Amino acid sequence: MFTIQRNHLSDPGVDYVTFGKGDKTLIIITGLSLQGLSDMSDLAIYSLFYRYAKEYKVYIFDRRDHIEEGISIEDMADDLYRSLEKLHIANASIIGISQGGMIAQLFAIKYPQKVKKLVLALTLSRNNAISRETVGGWIAMAEKGEMDQLNKDSMSKSFSSPVLKKLYVMNRLFLRSVSEEKRERFIRLAQSILAFDCYSSLDRITCPTLVLGAKKDLVLGVDGARELANGIPNASYYEFGKLGHAAYIESRRFNKALLEFLQ
Repeated sequence: MFTIQRNHLSDPGVDYVTFGKGDKTLIIITGLSLQGLSDMSDLAIYSLFYRYAKEYKVYIFDRRDHIEEGISIEDMADDLYRSLEKLHIANASIIGISQGGMIAQLFAIKYPQKVKKLVLALTLSRNNAISRETVGGWIAMAEKGEMDQLNKDSMSKSFSSPVLKKLYVMNRLFLRSVSEEKRERFIRLAQSILAFDCYSSLDRITCPTLVLGAKKDLVLGVDGARELANGIPNASYYEFGKLGHAAYIESRRFNKALLEFLQ
Protein backbone atom coordinates (compact mmCIF):
# COMPACT_ATOMS: atom_id res chain seq x y z
CA MET A 1 0.00 0.00 0.00
CA PHE A 2 1.43 3.39 -0.97
CA THR A 3 1.87 6.30 1.42
CA ILE A 4 -0.62 9.14 1.07
CA GLN A 5 0.59 12.63 1.94
CA ARG A 6 -1.98 15.25 2.89
CA ASN A 7 -1.09 18.89 2.21
CA HIS A 8 -2.60 22.36 2.11
CA LEU A 9 -1.80 25.31 -0.13
CA SER A 10 -2.40 28.47 1.87
CA ASP A 11 -2.71 30.37 -1.39
CA PRO A 12 -5.17 29.68 -3.06
CA GLY A 13 -6.32 27.77 0.03
CA VAL A 14 -6.68 24.25 -1.39
CA ASP A 15 -6.32 20.84 0.23
CA TYR A 16 -4.63 18.15 -1.83
CA VAL A 17 -3.26 14.66 -1.39
CA THR A 18 -0.34 13.17 -3.25
CA PHE A 19 1.05 9.65 -3.65
CA GLY A 20 2.95 7.48 -6.08
CA LYS A 21 6.57 7.30 -7.20
CA GLY A 22 6.26 7.35 -10.98
CA ASP A 23 8.18 9.77 -13.16
CA LYS A 24 5.01 11.17 -14.79
CA THR A 25 2.53 13.56 -13.17
CA LEU A 26 -1.20 12.88 -12.99
CA ILE A 27 -3.81 15.31 -11.70
CA ILE A 28 -7.21 14.00 -10.54
CA ILE A 29 -10.19 16.30 -9.94
CA THR A 30 -13.19 14.62 -8.35
CA GLY A 31 -16.85 15.60 -8.48
CA LEU A 32 -19.35 17.50 -6.35
CA SER A 33 -19.68 16.16 -2.81
CA LEU A 34 -20.56 17.16 0.71
CA GLN A 35 -17.34 15.45 1.69
CA GLY A 36 -14.01 17.14 1.11
CA LEU A 37 -10.66 15.43 0.77
CA SER A 38 -10.16 15.90 4.49
CA ASP A 39 -13.22 13.71 5.10
CA MET A 40 -11.98 10.87 2.89
CA SER A 41 -9.99 8.14 4.60
CA ASP A 42 -6.66 7.01 3.20
CA LEU A 43 -8.30 3.62 2.58
CA ALA A 44 -11.01 5.19 0.40
CA ILE A 45 -8.43 7.10 -1.64
CA TYR A 46 -6.30 3.98 -1.97
CA SER A 47 -9.20 1.79 -3.14
CA LEU A 48 -10.18 4.27 -5.87
CA PHE A 49 -6.80 5.27 -7.24
CA TYR A 50 -4.10 2.77 -6.25
CA ARG A 51 -3.65 1.61 -9.86
CA TYR A 52 -1.97 4.89 -10.78
CA ALA A 53 0.65 4.89 -8.01
CA LYS A 54 3.24 2.75 -9.79
CA GLU A 55 3.64 4.88 -12.90
CA TYR A 56 2.59 8.34 -11.73
CA LYS A 57 3.14 10.97 -9.10
CA VAL A 58 -0.54 11.61 -8.41
CA TYR A 59 -2.14 14.78 -7.07
CA ILE A 60 -5.82 14.93 -6.09
CA PHE A 61 -7.06 18.48 -5.57
CA ASP A 62 -10.05 19.67 -3.55
CA ARG A 63 -11.84 22.98 -4.15
CA ARG A 64 -10.66 26.01 -2.17
CA ASP A 65 -11.49 26.21 1.54
CA HIS A 66 -13.96 29.07 1.37
CA ILE A 67 -16.49 28.94 -1.46
CA GLU A 68 -17.97 32.38 -1.90
CA GLU A 69 -21.39 33.01 -3.37
CA GLY A 70 -21.32 33.19 -7.16
CA ILE A 71 -18.14 31.14 -7.61
CA SER A 72 -17.81 29.72 -11.13
CA ILE A 73 -16.27 26.64 -12.68
CA GLU A 74 -13.79 29.00 -14.36
CA ASP A 75 -12.72 30.27 -10.93
CA MET A 76 -11.98 26.67 -9.96
CA ALA A 77 -9.95 26.12 -13.13
CA ASP A 78 -7.93 29.23 -12.26
CA ASP A 79 -7.39 27.87 -8.74
CA LEU A 80 -6.02 24.68 -10.26
CA TYR A 81 -3.62 26.70 -12.40
CA ARG A 82 -2.37 28.62 -9.35
CA SER A 83 -1.97 25.34 -7.45
CA LEU A 84 0.17 23.81 -10.20
CA GLU A 85 2.27 26.96 -10.41
CA LYS A 86 2.85 26.92 -6.66
CA LEU A 87 3.88 23.25 -6.82
CA HIS A 88 6.12 23.91 -9.86
CA ILE A 89 4.22 21.42 -12.02
CA ALA A 90 4.91 22.45 -15.61
CA ASN A 91 2.38 20.09 -17.19
CA ALA A 92 0.52 16.88 -16.46
CA SER A 93 -2.12 14.45 -17.60
CA ILE A 94 -5.48 15.33 -16.06
CA ILE A 95 -8.48 13.22 -15.10
CA GLY A 96 -11.69 15.12 -14.34
CA ILE A 97 -14.76 13.29 -13.01
CA SER A 98 -18.26 14.84 -13.07
CA GLN A 99 -17.84 18.46 -11.86
CA GLY A 100 -14.12 17.77 -11.92
CA GLY A 101 -14.51 17.13 -15.65
CA MET A 102 -16.07 20.56 -16.07
CA ILE A 103 -13.11 22.14 -14.30
CA ALA A 104 -10.71 20.11 -16.45
CA GLN A 105 -12.40 21.25 -19.67
CA LEU A 106 -11.99 24.93 -18.87
CA PHE A 107 -8.47 24.34 -17.62
CA ALA A 108 -7.51 22.71 -20.93
CA ILE A 109 -9.16 25.55 -22.86
CA LYS A 110 -7.44 28.33 -20.88
CA TYR A 111 -4.09 26.69 -20.15
CA PRO A 112 -3.40 24.21 -22.99
CA GLN A 113 0.36 24.25 -22.32
CA LYS A 114 -0.29 22.63 -18.94
CA VAL A 115 -2.13 19.56 -20.27
CA LYS A 116 -0.48 16.52 -21.84
CA LYS A 117 -3.53 14.25 -21.97
CA LEU A 118 -7.09 14.80 -20.80
CA VAL A 119 -9.73 12.40 -19.48
CA LEU A 120 -13.28 13.71 -19.03
CA ALA A 121 -15.44 11.17 -17.24
CA LEU A 122 -19.19 11.23 -16.60
CA THR A 123 -19.48 14.92 -17.33
CA LEU A 124 -20.85 17.44 -19.83
CA SER A 125 -20.03 20.76 -21.47
CA ARG A 126 -23.42 22.39 -20.95
CA ASN A 127 -26.52 21.61 -18.94
CA ASN A 128 -29.53 19.66 -20.10
CA ALA A 129 -32.95 18.81 -18.65
CA ILE A 130 -31.57 15.89 -16.59
CA SER A 131 -28.69 17.82 -15.02
CA ARG A 132 -30.86 20.86 -14.27
CA GLU A 133 -33.52 18.74 -12.57
CA THR A 134 -31.05 16.66 -10.57
CA VAL A 135 -28.64 19.36 -9.43
CA GLY A 136 -31.45 21.86 -8.90
CA GLY A 137 -33.22 19.31 -6.73
CA TRP A 138 -30.10 18.73 -4.64
CA ILE A 139 -29.72 22.46 -4.09
CA ALA A 140 -33.33 22.73 -2.91
CA MET A 141 -32.91 19.78 -0.53
CA ALA A 142 -29.69 21.19 0.92
CA GLU A 143 -31.26 24.64 1.38
CA LYS A 144 -34.13 23.05 3.34
CA GLY A 145 -31.78 20.92 5.39
CA GLU A 146 -33.26 17.70 3.99
CA MET A 147 -29.96 15.86 4.14
CA ASP A 148 -31.38 12.35 4.38
CA GLN A 149 -33.49 12.98 1.28
CA LEU A 150 -30.43 14.39 -0.50
CA ASN A 151 -28.50 11.27 0.45
CA LYS A 152 -31.23 8.95 -0.87
CA ASP A 153 -31.59 10.86 -4.13
CA SER A 154 -27.88 11.13 -4.87
CA MET A 155 -27.21 7.48 -4.00
CA SER A 156 -30.14 6.11 -6.01
CA LYS A 157 -29.25 8.19 -9.08
CA SER A 158 -25.55 7.31 -8.96
CA PHE A 159 -25.12 3.68 -7.90
CA SER A 160 -26.39 0.28 -8.94
CA SER A 161 -28.41 -1.54 -6.30
CA PRO A 162 -25.84 -3.78 -4.50
CA VAL A 163 -23.36 -0.96 -3.96
CA LEU A 164 -26.13 1.48 -3.10
CA LYS A 165 -27.25 -0.50 -0.06
CA LYS A 166 -23.75 -0.44 1.46
CA LEU A 167 -22.92 3.19 0.75
CA TYR A 168 -26.30 4.57 1.78
CA VAL A 169 -25.77 3.50 5.39
CA MET A 170 -22.20 4.83 5.46
CA ASN A 171 -23.25 8.15 3.96
CA ARG A 172 -26.16 8.48 6.36
CA LEU A 173 -23.78 8.23 9.31
CA PHE A 174 -21.52 10.88 7.76
CA LEU A 175 -24.41 13.27 7.08
CA ARG A 176 -25.32 13.40 10.76
CA SER A 177 -22.19 15.48 11.30
CA VAL A 178 -22.46 17.80 8.28
CA SER A 179 -22.02 21.37 9.44
CA GLU A 180 -23.92 24.40 8.21
CA GLU A 181 -20.71 25.61 6.58
CA LYS A 182 -20.32 22.39 4.57
CA ARG A 183 -23.96 22.50 3.52
CA GLU A 184 -23.54 26.08 2.25
CA ARG A 185 -20.33 25.11 0.48
CA PHE A 186 -22.14 22.27 -1.29
CA ILE A 187 -24.94 24.59 -2.41
CA ARG A 188 -22.56 27.12 -3.92
CA LEU A 189 -20.53 24.44 -5.70
CA ALA A 190 -23.74 22.92 -7.07
CA GLN A 191 -24.94 26.31 -8.28
CA SER A 192 -21.75 26.69 -10.29
CA ILE A 193 -22.69 23.55 -12.24
CA LEU A 194 -26.02 25.04 -13.32
CA ALA A 195 -24.20 28.14 -14.62
CA PHE A 196 -21.59 26.11 -16.54
CA ASP A 197 -21.42 26.20 -20.35
CA CYS A 198 -18.23 25.86 -22.38
CA TYR A 199 -19.75 24.01 -25.35
CA SER A 200 -18.85 26.72 -27.88
CA SER A 201 -15.15 26.55 -26.86
CA LEU A 202 -14.63 22.80 -27.06
CA ASP A 203 -12.74 23.08 -30.34
CA ARG A 204 -9.95 24.81 -28.39
CA ILE A 205 -9.13 21.55 -26.60
CA THR A 206 -6.28 20.24 -28.71
CA CYS A 207 -4.56 17.67 -26.49
CA PRO A 208 -5.33 13.93 -26.79
CA THR A 209 -8.67 13.49 -25.02
CA LEU A 210 -10.74 10.55 -23.81
CA VAL A 211 -14.40 11.05 -22.85
CA LEU A 212 -16.25 8.42 -20.83
CA GLY A 213 -20.02 8.29 -20.50
CA ALA A 214 -22.51 5.95 -18.82
CA LYS A 215 -25.74 4.97 -20.52
CA LYS A 216 -27.68 4.92 -17.24
CA ASP A 217 -26.30 8.23 -15.91
CA LEU A 218 -29.30 9.72 -14.07
CA VAL A 219 -27.30 12.65 -12.68
CA LEU A 220 -26.03 14.42 -15.81
CA GLY A 221 -27.38 12.21 -18.60
CA VAL A 222 -25.35 10.28 -21.16
CA ASP A 223 -26.24 12.66 -24.01
CA GLY A 224 -24.04 15.32 -22.41
CA ALA A 225 -21.01 13.02 -22.54
CA ARG A 226 -21.72 12.08 -26.16
CA GLU A 227 -22.09 15.73 -27.13
CA LEU A 228 -18.86 16.55 -25.31
CA ALA A 229 -16.94 13.87 -27.21
CA ASN A 230 -18.35 15.06 -30.54
CA GLY A 231 -17.37 18.65 -29.78
CA ILE A 232 -13.68 18.00 -29.05
CA PRO A 233 -11.50 17.49 -32.14
CA ASN A 234 -10.34 13.86 -32.43
CA ALA A 235 -11.58 12.89 -28.96
CA SER A 236 -12.00 9.19 -28.20
CA TYR A 237 -15.22 8.00 -26.54
CA TYR A 238 -16.08 5.00 -24.36
CA GLU A 239 -19.49 4.28 -22.87
CA PHE A 240 -20.46 2.03 -19.97
CA GLY A 241 -23.64 0.31 -21.15
CA LYS A 242 -24.98 -1.00 -17.84
CA LEU A 243 -23.77 1.55 -15.28
CA GLY A 244 -24.61 5.06 -14.15
CA HIS A 245 -22.87 8.11 -12.75
CA ALA A 246 -20.77 6.10 -10.28
CA ALA A 247 -19.18 3.96 -12.99
CA TYR A 248 -15.75 5.20 -11.84
CA ILE A 249 -16.36 3.38 -8.54
CA GLU A 250 -18.33 0.37 -9.74
CA SER A 251 -16.50 -0.63 -12.92
CA ARG A 252 -13.16 -2.41 -12.98
CA ARG A 253 -12.94 -1.35 -16.61
CA PHE A 254 -12.86 2.35 -15.69
CA ASN A 255 -9.27 2.63 -14.45
CA LYS A 256 -8.09 0.08 -17.01
CA ALA A 257 -9.46 2.21 -19.86
CA LEU A 258 -7.86 5.33 -18.41
CA LEU A 259 -4.45 3.73 -17.98
CA GLU A 260 -4.52 2.35 -21.52
CA PHE A 261 -5.28 5.84 -22.85
CA LEU A 262 -2.73 7.62 -20.69
CA GLN A 263 0.03 5.21 -21.70
